[in-house]
Amino acid sequence: MNGQGEVALVLRGARLQLRVIGALIIREMHTRFGRHYMGYIWLYFEPLLLGVCIGLIHAWRDRPTAFGPFEFHAVGYILFFVFRGILNRATMAIKMNQALLYHRSVTLPDVFFARHMIEFLSCTGVMLAMLFGLFAVNGSLPESPLKMAFAMIMMALFSQGLAFLAAALTAAIEGSERLVHAVTYLLLPASGLFFLVEWLPEWLAQIALWIPMVHIFELLRDGQFGSRFRAEYDLAYVIGWIMITHLIGLAALRITRARVGLE
Repeated sequence: MNGQGEVALVLRGARLQLRVIGALIIREMHTRFGRHYMGYIWLYFEPLLLGVCIGLIHAWRDRPTAFGPFEFHAVGYILFFVFRGILNRATMAIKMNQALLYHRSVTLPDVFFARHMIEFLSCTGVMLAMLFGLFAVNGSLPESPLKMAFAMIMMALFSQGLAFLAAALTAAIEGSERLVHAVTYLLLPASGLFFLVEWLPEWLAQIALWIPMVHIFELLRDGQFGSRFRAEYDLAYVIGWIMITHLIGLAALRITRARVGLE
């Protein structure tokens, strides 16, 4: 086969997988929300409601700062919701879609890609709505929307790698989904949602920077507030975590598919 034939074969395979993922997105939306429009509204309303509530609680409780407690925490929680939504929904993904895997064109990663795209796009829409609302109320604009967008993408990819691992774990060990849900809540205070690295003592800041999510939140804040603080993040470190979790996670999914007898 010549080079052009190989390229055409790869493109045909890519188009097939994109159609499969598109079909899985439609199926997932119908499974989660039925055919009623209120369900689709909830897809956006849930992260928006939680983000606003978190922001209002801190705006009422915290003393004013250069950032504004509401703006700081409401926008940050939407980023955390990307992590929470992707990881928590991974635990039942294989069980709920196992029958689809008898079709050779449907792979386990396709199932996760479809789910994660829904979570990412809904949170991105909510983030845009939140930023527009903040601009309408107090005229605040992010200093670098590109950095904020990159932080959203990196959080989605990092969460996806962990979701692969979580799904393989829950398929192998019954009841372990409870552990995954607990971990998402335990990571909430350590994720970087409620603090900046420069606020921490030196020894605690060094510990916090071992957590990949802290770097992603620092990138988000850099895009949101920029020159108003000194951001500390290492994108190479986060990318390394993304690559490692994806490699191990995809290998674990391959073993899991063989275990359920679908190959």
